[in-house]
Amino acid sequence: MWKIFFICLTVFMASACSDGKQRRVEANDRETEDLLTKNYLPISVDGEGNLLAEDLAAFAKKIEKVKILALGEQTHGAGSVFSLKTDLIKYLHQHHGFDLLILESGMYDVNEIIKKSKMGESINALAPGNIFYMYANSAEVTPLFDYVDNSANTAMPLTMVGFDSQHTGGLSLAGLVNDLNAAYQQNTSNKHSHPLSQNLLQQIQAVLEGNTSRFPIAQEQAYFIELNKLAEHFRLSGDGFWFRITQGLIAQSKRQWQLEDNRSEEMGENIKWWSEQYPDKKIIVWAHTWHLTKKGNNQVNAGQVVHSAFAEQYYVVHFTGKQGEYLSYLDLTNKLVAPLQKNAIEYKLGEVSSSKINYLENKALPLENSTMAVFANDYQQTLPAREWTTYWDGMFILKNITPATYGQ
Repeated sequence: MWKIFFICLTVFMASACSDGKQRRVEANDRETEDLLTKNYLPISVDGEGNLLAEDLAAFAKKIEKVKILALGEQTHGAGSVFSLKTDLIKYLHQHHGFDLLILESGMYDVNEIIKKSKMGESINALAPGNIFYMYANSAEVTPLFDYVDNSANTAMPLTMVGFDSQHTGGLSLAGLVNDLNAAYQQNTSNKHSHPLSQNLLQQIQAVLEGNTSRFPIAQEQAYFIELNKLAEHFRLSGDGFWFRITQGLIAQSKRQWQLEDNRSEEMGENIKWWSEQYPDKKIIVWAHTWHLTKKGNNQVNAGQVVHSAFAEQYYVVHFTGKQGEYLSYLDLTNKLVAPLQKNAIEYKLGEVSSSKINYLENKALPLENSTMAVFANDYQQTLPAREWTTYWDGMFILKNITPATYGQ
Protein backbone atom coordinates (compact mmCIF):
# COMPACT_ATOMS: atom_id res chain seq x y z
CA MET A 1 0.00 0.00 0.00
CA TRP A 2 2.72 2.49 0.98
CA LYS A 3 4.69 1.58 -2.15
CA ILE A 4 1.66 2.32 -4.30
CA PHE A 5 1.11 5.59 -2.41
CA PHE A 6 4.69 6.76 -3.02
CA ILE A 7 4.50 5.81 -6.69
CA CYS A 8 1.31 7.81 -7.07
CA LEU A 9 2.81 10.74 -5.15
CA THR A 10 5.92 10.68 -7.35
CA VAL A 11 3.82 10.62 -10.53
CA PHE A 12 1.67 13.46 -9.20
CA MET A 13 4.67 15.59 -8.26
CA ALA A 14 6.35 14.99 -11.61
CA SER A 15 3.15 15.90 -13.40
CA ALA A 16 2.72 19.03 -11.27
CA CYS A 17 6.32 20.10 -11.89
CA SER A 18 5.88 19.48 -15.61
CA ASP A 19 2.67 21.49 -15.66
CA GLY A 20 4.35 24.27 -13.69
CA LYS A 21 7.29 24.36 -16.09
CA GLN A 22 4.92 24.41 -19.06
CA ARG A 23 2.96 27.31 -17.56
CA ARG A 24 6.21 29.25 -17.01
CA VAL A 25 7.26 28.64 -20.61
CA GLU A 26 3.86 29.75 -21.88
CA ALA A 27 3.98 32.87 -19.69
CA ASN A 28 7.46 33.68 -20.96
CA ASP A 29 6.34 33.24 -24.57
CA ARG A 30 3.39 35.57 -23.99
CA GLU A 31 5.75 38.15 -22.46
CA THR A 32 8.15 37.74 -25.37
CA GLU A 33 5.38 38.11 -27.93
CA ASP A 34 4.06 41.21 -26.13
CA LEU A 35 7.52 42.76 -26.26
CA LEU A 36 7.85 41.67 -29.86
CA THR A 37 4.84 43.73 -30.84
CA LYS A 38 6.32 46.76 -29.05
CA ASN A 39 9.96 46.57 -30.09
CA TYR A 40 10.24 45.49 -33.70
CA LEU A 41 11.27 48.16 -36.17
CA PRO A 42 9.42 48.15 -39.50
CA ILE A 43 11.49 49.25 -42.49
CA SER A 44 9.01 50.72 -44.96
CA VAL A 45 9.48 50.87 -48.71
CA ASP A 46 8.17 53.70 -50.87
CA GLY A 47 6.45 53.38 -54.24
CA GLU A 48 9.79 53.36 -56.06
CA GLY A 49 11.20 50.57 -53.95
CA ASN A 50 13.42 52.77 -51.78
CA LEU A 51 13.76 52.16 -48.05
CA LEU A 52 12.39 55.07 -46.04
CA ALA A 53 15.16 57.22 -44.58
CA GLU A 54 13.40 57.76 -41.25
CA ASP A 55 13.18 53.99 -40.68
CA LEU A 56 16.83 53.53 -41.58
CA ALA A 57 17.67 56.37 -39.20
CA ALA A 58 15.90 54.47 -36.42
CA PHE A 59 18.08 51.43 -37.17
CA ALA A 60 21.22 53.60 -37.28
CA LYS A 61 20.31 54.93 -33.82
CA LYS A 62 20.70 51.40 -32.45
CA ILE A 63 24.29 51.18 -33.74
CA GLU A 64 25.48 54.74 -33.08
CA LYS A 65 28.27 53.54 -30.75
CA VAL A 66 29.35 50.68 -33.01
CA LYS A 67 32.82 50.61 -34.58
CA ILE A 68 32.39 47.44 -36.64
CA LEU A 69 28.98 46.45 -38.02
CA ALA A 70 28.83 42.88 -39.34
CA LEU A 71 26.14 42.12 -41.93
CA GLY A 72 25.69 38.37 -42.23
CA GLU A 73 23.80 36.07 -44.57
CA GLN A 74 22.74 32.49 -43.90
CA THR A 75 23.38 31.50 -47.49
CA HIS A 76 25.32 33.14 -50.31
CA GLY A 77 22.40 33.19 -52.73
CA ALA A 78 19.50 35.33 -51.45
CA GLY A 79 19.10 38.25 -53.86
CA SER A 80 16.69 40.15 -51.62
CA VAL A 81 19.24 39.98 -48.78
CA PHE A 82 22.02 41.17 -51.11
CA SER A 83 19.86 44.14 -52.14
CA LEU A 84 18.97 45.03 -48.55
CA LYS A 85 22.61 44.87 -47.46
CA THR A 86 23.61 47.07 -50.40
CA ASP A 87 20.97 49.66 -49.49
CA LEU A 88 22.05 49.61 -45.84
CA ILE A 89 25.69 50.16 -46.80
CA LYS A 90 24.85 53.10 -49.06
CA TYR A 91 22.72 54.74 -46.39
CA LEU A 92 25.20 54.18 -43.54
CA HIS A 93 28.05 55.47 -45.67
CA GLN A 94 26.20 58.60 -46.74
CA HIS A 95 24.68 59.52 -43.40
CA HIS A 96 26.53 57.81 -40.55
CA GLY A 97 30.21 57.72 -41.41
CA PHE A 98 30.72 54.04 -42.22
CA ASP A 99 33.57 54.54 -44.69
CA LEU A 100 35.27 51.13 -44.86
CA LEU A 101 33.66 48.03 -46.38
CA ILE A 102 35.39 44.71 -45.65
CA LEU A 103 34.12 42.03 -48.03
CA GLU A 104 34.31 38.25 -47.78
CA SER A 105 36.71 37.85 -50.66
CA GLY A 106 40.43 37.28 -51.06
CA MET A 107 42.54 39.94 -49.35
CA TYR A 108 45.12 40.04 -52.15
CA ASP A 109 42.57 39.89 -55.00
CA VAL A 110 40.44 42.76 -53.74
CA ASN A 111 43.55 44.83 -53.07
CA GLU A 112 44.64 44.35 -56.69
CA ILE A 113 41.15 45.15 -57.98
CA ILE A 114 41.08 48.43 -56.09
CA LYS A 115 44.51 49.34 -57.49
CA LYS A 116 43.19 48.74 -61.01
CA SER A 117 39.95 50.60 -60.32
CA LYS A 118 41.94 53.67 -59.32
CA MET A 119 43.47 53.56 -62.81
CA GLY A 120 40.05 53.62 -64.47
CA GLU A 121 38.92 49.99 -64.65
CA SER A 122 35.51 49.15 -63.18
CA ILE A 123 35.15 46.84 -60.21
CA ASN A 124 32.23 45.08 -61.89
CA ALA A 125 34.39 44.27 -64.91
CA LEU A 126 37.22 43.00 -62.70
CA ALA A 127 35.06 41.09 -60.21
CA PRO A 128 34.29 37.85 -62.11
CA GLY A 129 36.97 35.28 -61.42
CA ASN A 130 38.53 37.44 -58.71
CA ILE A 131 35.87 38.36 -56.15
CA PHE A 132 33.85 35.51 -54.59
CA TYR A 133 31.72 34.26 -57.48
CA MET A 134 28.30 34.70 -55.83
CA TYR A 135 29.04 38.40 -55.29
CA ALA A 136 30.85 38.94 -58.58
CA ASN A 137 28.06 37.42 -60.69
CA SER A 138 24.86 38.40 -58.85
CA ALA A 139 22.94 41.34 -60.29
CA GLU A 140 21.87 42.40 -56.80
CA VAL A 141 25.50 43.07 -55.78
CA THR A 142 26.67 44.95 -58.89
CA PRO A 143 25.08 48.25 -57.66
CA LEU A 144 27.35 48.03 -54.62
CA PHE A 145 30.48 47.76 -56.77
CA ASP A 146 29.28 50.65 -58.95
CA TYR A 147 28.70 52.68 -55.79
CA VAL A 148 32.25 52.02 -54.56
CA ASP A 149 33.58 53.05 -57.98
CA ASN A 150 31.47 56.21 -58.14
CA SER A 151 32.42 57.30 -54.63
CA ALA A 152 36.15 56.92 -55.24
CA ASN A 153 36.76 60.45 -56.49
CA THR A 154 34.41 62.19 -54.09
CA ALA A 155 35.20 63.91 -50.81
CA MET A 156 33.77 60.87 -49.02
CA PRO A 157 34.90 57.64 -50.71
CA LEU A 158 33.74 54.22 -49.57
CA THR A 159 36.92 52.17 -49.27
CA MET A 160 36.58 48.46 -50.06
CA VAL A 161 39.01 45.73 -48.99
CA GLY A 162 38.92 41.94 -48.79
CA PHE A 163 39.48 39.81 -45.71
CA ASP A 164 39.39 36.18 -46.78
CA SER A 165 42.54 34.39 -45.73
CA GLN A 166 42.46 32.00 -48.65
CA HIS A 167 43.54 33.17 -52.08
CA THR A 168 41.55 31.62 -54.91
CA GLY A 169 41.01 34.43 -57.43
CA GLY A 170 42.58 34.73 -60.83
CA LEU A 171 44.66 37.70 -59.75
CA SER A 172 46.17 35.64 -56.94
CA LEU A 173 46.98 32.83 -59.33
CA ALA A 174 48.62 35.22 -61.76
CA GLY A 175 50.48 37.60 -59.48
CA LEU A 176 50.60 36.77 -55.79
CA VAL A 177 53.81 34.72 -55.86
CA ASN A 178 55.71 37.32 -57.87
CA ASP A 179 54.47 40.14 -55.66
CA LEU A 180 55.32 38.19 -52.51
CA ASN A 181 58.84 37.64 -53.76
CA ALA A 182 59.18 41.31 -54.78
CA ALA A 183 57.94 42.49 -51.38
CA TYR A 184 60.59 40.36 -49.71
CA GLN A 185 63.36 41.57 -52.00
CA GLN A 186 62.42 45.25 -51.76
CA ASN A 187 62.82 45.33 -48.01
CA THR A 188 66.14 47.02 -47.21
CA SER A 189 66.87 44.54 -44.44
CA ASN A 190 67.12 41.81 -47.07
CA LYS A 191 70.16 43.19 -48.92
CA HIS A 192 72.36 40.48 -47.45
CA SER A 193 69.64 37.85 -47.13
CA HIS A 194 69.20 34.84 -49.33
CA PRO A 195 66.46 35.20 -51.96
CA LEU A 196 63.37 33.06 -51.57
CA SER A 197 63.98 29.66 -53.09
CA GLN A 198 62.29 28.78 -56.36
CA ASN A 199 61.17 25.58 -54.72
CA LEU A 200 59.24 27.50 -52.05
CA LEU A 201 57.69 29.81 -54.63
CA GLN A 202 56.64 26.85 -56.76
CA GLN A 203 55.11 25.14 -53.72
CA ILE A 204 53.11 28.28 -52.88
CA GLN A 205 51.91 28.47 -56.48
CA ALA A 206 50.77 24.84 -56.29
CA VAL A 207 48.70 25.67 -53.21
CA LEU A 208 47.16 28.68 -54.97
CA GLU A 209 46.20 26.42 -57.84
CA GLY A 210 44.22 24.28 -55.43
CA ASN A 211 46.62 21.38 -54.94
CA THR A 212 45.09 19.09 -52.31
CA SER A 213 47.92 16.53 -52.37
CA ARG A 214 50.34 16.88 -49.50
CA PHE A 215 54.05 17.15 -50.20
CA PRO A 216 56.30 14.34 -48.99
CA ILE A 217 56.64 14.73 -45.23
CA ALA A 218 60.16 16.18 -45.22
CA GLN A 219 59.24 18.69 -47.93
CA GLU A 220 56.04 19.58 -46.12
CA GLN A 221 57.87 20.26 -42.87
CA ALA A 222 60.47 22.39 -44.68
CA TYR A 223 57.68 24.26 -46.49
CA PHE A 224 55.96 25.30 -43.25
CA ILE A 225 59.28 26.21 -41.63
CA GLU A 226 60.11 28.52 -44.54
CA LEU A 227 56.61 30.05 -44.65
CA ASN A 228 56.69 30.75 -40.93
CA LYS A 229 60.12 32.35 -41.26
CA LEU A 230 58.78 34.50 -44.09
CA ALA A 231 55.75 35.55 -42.06
CA GLU A 232 58.01 36.43 -39.11
CA HIS A 233 60.24 38.49 -41.39
CA PHE A 234 57.27 40.54 -42.63
CA ARG A 235 56.03 40.97 -39.06
CA LEU A 236 59.38 42.22 -37.78
CA SER A 237 59.90 44.50 -40.75
CA GLY A 238 56.49 46.10 -40.21
CA ASP A 239 54.97 44.94 -43.50
CA GLY A 240 51.59 44.02 -42.08
CA PHE A 241 49.88 43.39 -45.41
CA TRP A 242 52.32 40.70 -46.49
CA PHE A 243 52.45 39.28 -42.98
CA ARG A 244 48.70 38.76 -43.17
CA ILE A 245 48.93 37.30 -46.70
CA THR A 246 51.64 34.86 -45.61
CA GLN A 247 49.64 33.83 -42.55
CA GLY A 248 46.77 33.20 -44.93
CA LEU A 249 48.95 31.00 -47.13
CA ILE A 250 49.87 28.89 -44.11
CA ALA A 251 46.20 28.51 -43.19
CA GLN A 252 45.19 27.80 -46.80
CA SER A 253 47.80 25.06 -47.14
CA LYS A 254 46.71 23.35 -43.93
CA ARG A 255 43.05 23.58 -44.89
CA GLN A 256 43.58 22.18 -48.39
CA TRP A 257 45.61 19.32 -46.99
CA GLN A 258 43.04 18.71 -44.22
CA LEU A 259 45.61 19.23 -41.47
CA GLU A 260 43.78 22.07 -39.71
CA ASP A 261 41.07 24.58 -40.55
CA ASN A 262 41.66 28.03 -39.08
CA ARG A 263 40.61 29.95 -42.19
CA SER A 264 37.90 31.89 -40.36
CA GLU A 265 40.14 32.69 -37.38
CA GLU A 266 42.71 34.20 -39.77
CA MET A 267 39.88 36.15 -41.43
CA GLY A 268 39.20 37.70 -38.04
CA GLU A 269 42.85 38.66 -37.68
CA ASN A 270 42.60 40.28 -41.12
CA ILE A 271 39.61 42.35 -39.98
CA LYS A 272 41.57 43.47 -36.93
CA TRP A 273 44.52 44.43 -39.11
CA TRP A 274 42.36 46.44 -41.51
CA SER A 275 40.77 48.24 -38.57
CA GLU A 276 44.27 49.22 -37.40
CA GLN A 277 45.05 50.68 -40.83
CA TYR A 278 41.91 52.81 -40.65
CA PRO A 279 41.62 53.64 -36.94
CA ASP A 280 39.26 56.56 -37.46
CA LYS A 281 36.85 54.79 -39.80
CA LYS A 282 33.62 53.05 -38.93
CA ILE A 283 33.52 49.67 -40.62
CA ILE A 284 30.97 47.38 -42.27
CA VAL A 285 31.85 43.71 -42.79
CA TRP A 286 29.89 41.69 -45.38
CA ALA A 287 30.15 37.89 -45.06
CA HIS A 288 28.33 34.69 -44.19
CA THR A 289 26.74 34.88 -40.74
CA TRP A 290 28.76 31.95 -39.42
CA HIS A 291 32.03 33.70 -40.12
CA LEU A 292 30.76 36.75 -38.24
CA THR A 293 29.02 35.38 -35.16
CA LYS A 294 30.34 36.62 -31.81
CA LYS A 295 31.20 33.06 -30.84
CA GLY A 296 32.47 30.34 -33.14
CA ASN A 297 30.54 27.13 -33.68
CA ASN A 298 32.99 24.30 -32.85
CA GLN A 299 35.96 26.47 -33.86
CA VAL A 300 37.32 29.99 -33.41
CA ASN A 301 35.80 32.08 -36.18
CA ALA A 302 36.36 35.62 -37.46
CA GLY A 303 33.61 37.13 -35.36
CA GLN A 304 34.92 35.65 -32.12
CA VAL A 305 38.35 37.17 -32.83
CA VAL A 306 36.84 40.59 -33.55
CA HIS A 307 34.39 40.46 -30.65
CA SER A 308 37.24 39.61 -28.27
CA ALA A 309 39.06 42.73 -29.45
CA PHE A 310 36.17 45.20 -29.73
CA ALA A 311 33.52 43.89 -27.29
CA GLU A 312 30.33 45.97 -27.57
CA GLN A 313 31.76 48.02 -30.41
CA TYR A 314 31.28 44.93 -32.58
CA TYR A 315 27.65 44.41 -33.60
CA VAL A 316 26.40 41.42 -35.59
CA VAL A 317 23.24 41.40 -37.71
CA HIS A 318 21.64 38.20 -39.00
CA PHE A 319 19.25 38.07 -41.98
CA THR A 320 16.31 35.73 -42.41
CA GLY A 321 12.93 35.49 -44.12
CA LYS A 322 9.45 34.07 -43.91
CA GLN A 323 9.07 32.43 -47.32
CA GLY A 324 10.42 32.27 -50.84
CA GLU A 325 13.46 30.84 -52.62
CA TYR A 326 17.21 31.31 -52.66
CA LEU A 327 19.94 30.32 -55.12
CA SER A 328 22.16 27.55 -53.82
CA TYR A 329 25.78 28.60 -54.19
CA LEU A 330 26.75 24.93 -54.33
CA ASP A 331 24.85 23.90 -57.47
CA LEU A 332 23.25 27.20 -58.68
CA THR A 333 19.72 25.84 -58.46
CA ASN A 334 16.83 27.53 -56.66
CA LYS A 335 15.86 26.06 -53.30
CA LEU A 336 12.67 26.65 -51.33
CA VAL A 337 12.71 28.25 -47.90
CA ALA A 338 11.55 25.49 -45.56
CA PRO A 339 7.98 25.67 -44.19
CA LEU A 340 7.81 27.58 -40.92
CA GLN A 341 6.88 26.15 -37.57
CA LYS A 342 4.51 28.26 -35.48
CA ASN A 343 7.28 28.98 -32.99
CA ALA A 344 9.36 30.63 -35.72
CA ILE A 345 10.13 34.30 -35.18
CA GLU A 346 9.59 34.80 -38.91
CA TYR A 347 6.04 33.49 -38.49
CA LYS A 348 5.28 35.39 -35.29
CA LEU A 349 6.57 38.71 -36.62
CA GLY A 350 4.60 38.17 -39.82
CA GLU A 351 1.47 37.96 -37.68
CA VAL A 352 1.96 41.41 -36.14
CA SER A 353 3.67 43.43 -38.87
CA SER A 354 2.52 44.27 -42.38
CA SER A 355 5.96 45.60 -43.37
CA LYS A 356 8.01 43.68 -45.93
CA ILE A 357 11.14 44.19 -43.83
CA ASN A 358 11.45 44.33 -40.04
CA TYR A 359 14.35 44.64 -37.65
CA LEU A 360 14.43 43.03 -34.23
CA GLU A 361 17.11 43.56 -31.60
CA ASN A 362 17.77 40.80 -29.07
CA LYS A 363 18.18 42.98 -26.00
CA ALA A 364 14.51 43.95 -25.91
CA LEU A 365 13.36 40.34 -25.51
CA PRO A 366 13.46 37.74 -22.68
CA LEU A 367 14.91 34.95 -24.78
CA GLU A 368 16.38 32.59 -22.21
CA ASN A 369 13.25 30.47 -21.75
CA SER A 370 11.49 31.26 -25.00
CA THR A 371 10.41 28.45 -27.31
CA MET A 372 10.93 30.62 -30.41
CA ALA A 373 13.43 29.71 -33.13
CA VAL A 374 14.85 31.33 -36.28
CA PHE A 375 16.35 30.10 -39.51
CA ALA A 376 20.11 30.11 -39.00
CA ASN A 377 21.53 28.34 -42.04
CA ASP A 378 20.25 27.87 -45.62
CA TYR A 379 16.67 28.69 -44.55
CA GLN A 380 16.40 25.12 -43.29
CA GLN A 381 18.22 24.73 -39.97
CA THR A 382 16.96 26.72 -36.99
CA LEU A 383 18.50 28.15 -33.83
CA PRO A 384 16.55 28.39 -30.54
CA ALA A 385 15.95 31.82 -29.05
CA ARG A 386 18.10 31.18 -25.98
CA GLU A 387 21.17 31.05 -28.28
CA TRP A 388 20.57 34.17 -30.39
CA THR A 389 22.41 36.55 -28.09
CA THR A 390 25.41 34.21 -28.04
CA TYR A 391 25.87 34.71 -31.76
CA TRP A 392 24.35 38.00 -32.91
CA ASP A 393 22.74 41.25 -31.73
CA GLY A 394 19.75 41.57 -34.01
CA MET A 395 18.00 40.35 -37.14
CA PHE A 396 16.48 41.72 -40.31
CA ILE A 397 13.45 39.60 -41.08
CA LEU A 398 12.09 39.77 -44.64
CA LYS A 399 8.63 38.69 -45.74
CA ASN A 400 10.01 37.27 -48.96
CA ILE A 401 13.38 35.78 -49.84
CA THR A 402 14.18 35.90 -53.56
CA PRO A 403 17.02 34.09 -55.34
CA ALA A 404 20.06 35.94 -56.55
CA THR A 405 20.00 36.78 -60.24
CA TYR A 406 23.16 35.01 -61.29
CA GLY A 407 25.29 35.64 -64.35
CA GLN A 408 23.15 38.36 -65.92
